[in-house]
Amino acid sequence: MTFQPFVLGTGLAAWSLLNSTLSSQKAAFNSKSVTQSDTRYFKDVFAALNTPTDIVSDRRILRVVLGAYGLSDDIENRHFIKTVMAEGVADQSALANRLSDRRYRSLARDFDFSRSPPAHKDAIGLVEKTVEAYLAQSFEIEIGKSNADMRLALGFKRSLEEVAQASGSNNTAWYQVLATPPLREVMQTALGLPSEFAQLDIDEQHQRMMDKASQVFGTSIISELSGKENADQITRRFLVMRQAESIGQSSSLQTALVLLSAIPVRR
Repeated sequence: MTFQPFVLGTGLAAWSLLNSTLSSQKAAFNSKSVTQSDTRYFKDVFAALNTPTDIVSDRRILRVVLGAYGLSDDIENRHFIKTVMAEGVADQSALANRLSDRRYRSLARDFDFSRSPPAHKDAIGLVEKTVEAYLAQSFEIEIGKSNADMRLALGFKRSLEEVAQASGSNNTAWYQVLATPPLREVMQTALGLPSEFAQLDIDEQHQRMMDKASQVFGTSIISELSGKENADQITRRFLVMRQAESIGQSSSLQTALVLLSAIPVRR
């Protein structure tokens, strides 16, 4: 019998319970025979991945690679993924650089076949990093089958840290947040920005989100927001707002105010 990660309840109560069982659930999930088989196989053949075709033609390898970058839904889009990796990121006209979702750029940067040798051949620790990310993302996908908000919450801090580390400036980091659908959804919801916000010019979205973050969290610096205290606060606000939305539009604002009163606002 295989282990299925689970969430009980909704909102902050469910989040608290999930965190209390997280280590044991992850250990049980990672010990599944299929998971262990895929990660072991990926490690064994990694050195022999010489072309994009080597990756996209092997479903087990492709599952691990795409899963590590949160792109599992693209597993049937082999030609598209092959092009992303084949063109890499060095050329500004490369496909990955023209896509709004930064996850494709991360994939094309680490598995860049436009250069010789391919980027992954020289990347120290990429095997372990890919496997670790694959396991984390796979667990979150399973959690998301019963509660999509918990999946977003679980991946938020890790993804925000990755943006903070990969971006050369705070302005760039905020554009990366806007270009990463899961990060954008958590941040936009936590800041109470309406769905119509996405219709604004991207530069205006950028400025408004930074201003709102400063107002609500006391800082708009991504490296600070990715720290444990701030990331936890953002996550909790996201879940509170989601819980309020689920109760109903007529009472959502009042509910959110009551629930948020338990979360101190940084000044």
